[in-house]
Amino acid sequence: MKPDHLVKVLAEHGVASRRGCEKLVRDGHVTLDGLVEYDPGTMVDPDQVKILVEGEPLPPPPRPTYIMLHKPKGVITTRSDPQGRQTVFDLLGESLGEVPASVATVGRLDYWTEGLLLLTTDGELAYRLTHPSYLVAKTYIVKVTGTPQPRKLKEMERGIELEDGKTAPAAVELIRTVGPSSWLLITIVEGRNRVVRRMVEAIGHRTLKLKRIGFGGLAMKELEPGAFRELSRGEIEHIKRVVSAPPAKPRLTVPFQVREAVADALHLPKIERPQREQRVRGRDEEGRPYRAKGWARPKAKADKPGTAGPRRKGGKGRGRTGGGKGRSNK
Repeated sequence: MKPDHLVKVLAEHGVASRRGCEKLVRDGHVTLDGLVEYDPGTMVDPDQVKILVEGEPLPPPPRPTYIMLHKPKGVITTRSDPQGRQTVFDLLGESLGEVPASVATVGRLDYWTEGLLLLTTDGELAYRLTHPSYLVAKTYIVKVTGTPQPRKLKEMERGIELEDGKTAPAAVELIRTVGPSSWLLITIVEGRNRVVRRMVEAIGHRTLKLKRIGFGGLAMKELEPGAFRELSRGEIEHIKRVVSAPPAKPRLTVPFQVREAVADALHLPKIERPQREQRVRGRDEEGRPYRAKGWARPKAKADKPGTAGPRRKGGKGRGRTGGGKGRSNK
């Protein structure tokens, strides 16, 4: 293994959360080759150094866990709460029993916001999904008072001034209007505290309901509030591709699967998956289209029996059994 920060090594082996591991180190509960280490940032190689936590060797790294949870309104995303409010880890514990200490939420949703929340033991993935440089898109459906004017929605898309600075470009759509309220579809790439609610307030409206429906192209479908499931192999591969490298600009296009989840959540008519158009490069002698770019042109019919195809321009034909220029088949 490559050397890494002590606190990260401890967290990856399931000792505790990053913050919990940091406290263990600072409190003198971790030794390296028999010497107490107080600096969580010390670089260590677990294969070269004997690490003990409270006198016990490091446990083997747990199998990576990737969970999608439908966070209900009125539940918080911290592991514990001084006020005794229910946490997402309480919801997991009801089914999993003891939740591994290394499972952490990917970002947060505030107390009054519901929707898609990812939890994982993969610290590197969680870091990339939440770091501003990776511009990971998050899609929300928002119920607001009144009906925002198109120019106000354009302001939100370009970026709107808040007390802590201008917001990044966003994608904003008016989905439907129902009586005195409307539903918006908002896609953002930043994670400032309560940023969607503050954007809505800045254009003169109030948020009545806020639900995250998509994260990095993943969509929350068929999950009741409080329910959760493990990500599929395909979803894990997809989300890792999304954060494989920081993009040059935000990806604000809402994927089909997220729009499908929006339609389900708001009981809208089912939308049809768009058909991919096939690029036609030309037609053969019988009028059939060539296939898309990079595919071979259909072979022409043989000129006469005993040859594999038409003569090449500027050269001699080749017999069925081959032979090359000037060679006999005898």
